[in-house]
Amino acid sequence: MIYFIGGAPRAGKSILGQRLCTTRSAGWVSTDLLMELLRVANAAGRKMKWDAAPQAIRAHAEWFFPYLERFVWGVNSLADHYVIEGVDFLPAQVAQLSTQYPIRAVFLGCSCLTLEGFNQFSGRSGYGSLPEAFRRQIVEDVPRWSAFIRQEADRFGYAYIDMVSDFPQRLAEAESVLTTR
Repeated sequence: MIYFIGGAPRAGKSILGQRLCTTRSAGWVSTDLLMELLRVANAAGRKMKWDAAPQAIRAHAEWFFPYLERFVWGVNSLADHYVIEGVDFLPAQVAQLSTQYPIRAVFLGCSCLTLEGFNQFSGRSGYGSLPEAFRRQIVEDVPRWSAFIRQEADRFGYAYIDMVSDFPQRLAEAESVLTTR
């Protein structure tokens, strides 16, 4: 089974991925790592700057899809269970992959984010060291990004969990979506 955890930045995708790979004895990768490999390889057309506009998010996911598809092809033959999490794919890409591979997916978002919350829980991705103006931009953009993800998840029939309140409970709900059938 390939487990996809997608959604907006700062919503808890990595935490859920780590939790799931522990309970399922699964391999795990963040699309952040795949994007870094593409940066090192100097892949043409890769995203160079932060852009939370829906058309930019969609265009980036479409650009990234051939790389994601090839990665899924590889891990499907190597592991019984694998977790792929990140912001670089949308429900449309997961739906397309689900015609060929056994997949379960959930999408996470955060409909309200404050600078105080962002600074308190800066995560492991280096967000805490960003300039304050950029952190403020992220705080402003995450709810809009999340609304777009919610719309796309609804459109393709995937679960969307808003992680804005009672984070441990929402995390358990998201894990249940992926592990209960």
